[in-house]
Amino acid sequence: MAELIILKSTKLRVASFSIVGVCLGVVIPVGYCLAIYPAEHIEASFKVLFALFALACCALAVWDARKIWRIFKTPGAWQVKIGAGRLVWDVAIRSENLPLDIALADLTKALILEIRRTSRDSDGAYTEISEQFELYLRDGRILVIDQEVAGINPHRVFRALVKHGIRYERWLQDHTEGSTDRSRVYLGSD
Repeated sequence: MAELIILKSTKLRVASFSIVGVCLGVVIPVGYCLAIYPAEHIEASFKVLFALFALACCALAVWDARKIWRIFKTPGAWQVKIGAGRLVWDVAIRSENLPLDIALADLTKALILEIRRTSRDSDGAYTEISEQFELYLRDGRILVIDQEVAGINPHRVFRALVKHGIRYERWLQDHTEGSTDRSRVYLGSD
């Protein structure tokens, strides 16, 4: 029998991305007030554009600050326990498929789907890559795990499931411009 595996995450780690967002959302408006607004050589129309950008940054900072507040005020923790024939994935903030308590015998595989899409910015087209984390159950259901809400990187959890006999597969789906085949392509397993 495989050992008990426990993966934990702190509230600070879960909130870290939002903390960076708040910092940027505060620095940009302060920079506007100190550097752009008082500058006499910048035209008023550009100052208005910069002011709108600074206001948008403030709004995003408030949104991220609310997320941080929710993370730190919510009781509970982010923790995964794999052992004794069960996968128990606890989260402090509930989502569609988390928290999760399921028998390992009910899992057929863990899958990461890498999705590539064409995006555009001022420099032109580029390929944007996102990942979707899925747990396949014997009854045919597929549980999609939201990485942001999970609190613990699903890669770590899926690798730990391998030690308990659960297959871990990687697949690719190409949605880039000009792609004619959008079916899933098997990349391998761990």
